[in-house]
Amino acid sequence: MELQHLVIFISVLSLALSGESHASVVPEEEYWEAVWPNTPIPNSLRELLKPGPQGVDITDLPMAVDDTQYPKTFFYEHELYPGKTMNVQFSKVPFAQPFGVYTWMREIKDIEKEGYTFNDVCVKKEAAKGEQKFCAKSLKTLIGFVISKLGKNIQPLSSSFIGKQEQYTIESVQNLGEKAVMCHRLNFQKVVFYCHEIHGTTAFMVPLVANDGTKTQALAVCHTDTSGMNHEMLHQIMREDPGSKPVCHFLGNKATLWIPNLVVDYGYGANDVV
Repeated sequence: MELQHLVIFISVLSLALSGESHASVVPEEEYWEAVWPNTPIPNSLRELLKPGPQGVDITDLPMAVDDTQYPKTFFYEHELYPGKTMNVQFSKVPFAQPFGVYTWMREIKDIEKEGYTFNDVCVKKEAAKGEQKFCAKSLKTLIGFVISKLGKNIQPLSSSFIGKQEQYTIESVQNLGEKAVMCHRLNFQKVVFYCHEIHGTTAFMVPLVANDGTKTQALAVCHTDTSGMNHEMLHQIMREDPGSKPVCHFLGNKATLWIPNLVVDYGYGANDVV
């Protein structure tokens, strides 16, 4: 039985890394089960298993933002401490992409009037300094990219922002380490994830409490090296020149953070990093 699982895993990994479509050989859910037995597929990735809309080309313009909005709040790492109150803003522009992707784009667009297309984000955009990027249109190619960067002994995590509340208090901060791959769900009618590994990045689990007492698990990433980011955009967001302090942002519910397998304490108030 172990030999059979090993054969399946090698087949899954080689097909995923090649980016070829062989779903008729090993269905995508079996891909996942072969790599991570008895581990449920995160909700943030389940949309990759759904059939895409008929007659919609991948190069179609982004659709209008739906109810799952993207956090666009940036802050400094020294602001991550228990008791800190933070305003978390969400994108409300018609064609928003995740701000974690937006700040790595070299060309600034008026996103109130036009959005970034698949060609802009995934084809024309070259990897920034210190970034390894990949656009995944299927679960198996996403798995392949993540494993190629972190190995098999990894786990996926996602934020769980509830509703559209904007003010939260930090309950605790847990350092998840400096090795991570982020996969952002892009805002296209067909499901596409922008995955990237970025040099000089630290991930954190940040339990938050809204003003009405609602608790949320949020993921934050802090970039020590901002040289590959769009400095004009960062200057607009942070109101000062980037580079002197680690710049951080939250990941939205549609993003998945992959980290080496470790014990993540989901209890509020535990494993604080202050």
